[in-house]
Amino acid sequence: MLDERVEDLLIRTGTPRRTYPRQEQEWELVEMMLGQRLPTDFRLLSDRCQELRVGNLEVHIPRLEEVSFPVGSPARLNLRTRLEEEISADIDSRALFEGEVRSAEAMRTSLEELGRVVLEDADSGERSVFSMAPGRFELVPWGSHPSGAVGYWHAVGDPDTWPVLVSYSETVWREECSLVDYLLRTLDGGTSLPWLVEDTF
Repeated sequence: MLDERVEDLLIRTGTPRRTYPRQEQEWELVEMMLGQRLPTDFRLLSDRCQELRVGNLEVHIPRLEEVSFPVGSPARLNLRTRLEEEISADIDSRALFEGEVRSAEAMRTSLEELGRVVLEDADSGERSVFSMAPGRFELVPWGSHPSGAVGYWHAVGDPDTWPVLVSYSETVWREECSLVDYLLRTLDGGTSLPWLVEDTF
């Protein structure tokens, strides 16, 4: 059944198949770098294709990216690149000017803010705080859209039960389903996607 849903998604999006299957050792490295096991449906999808787009929504099929500077830097995982860039930019914006001194309390507050994300539920209006601290990521990105919207899993508990979240402009839409089912529902027009209104499938 899962195989059929993955195959249906690839056919409907016209996605080319991966020439060579991903080796289990590569998965072990990906999940070790992420610090999380990933959902079965996403692993199966990733084993069959190297890239996937649904309209302008890009699904980030796991790959290791080389980092050229500084020399000797280890490869990084594309699933965490966006998060790392957001944290790095935030740290840079809070960097101390030469000679500036900040209290320990102010520094602690800055670090706490970097370690969490606050998003408002699109349906209930309730605000939720998600931990983004190293080793305790509650949001793992799986995709992005040119509008700035980001697709995440709410990575708490069994990966095969992680719900899909879509974040846009500090608002979040939550879908209690797997990523493959979510993308199939997207193709059928069965999801609330205000950030995809101009996309055609």
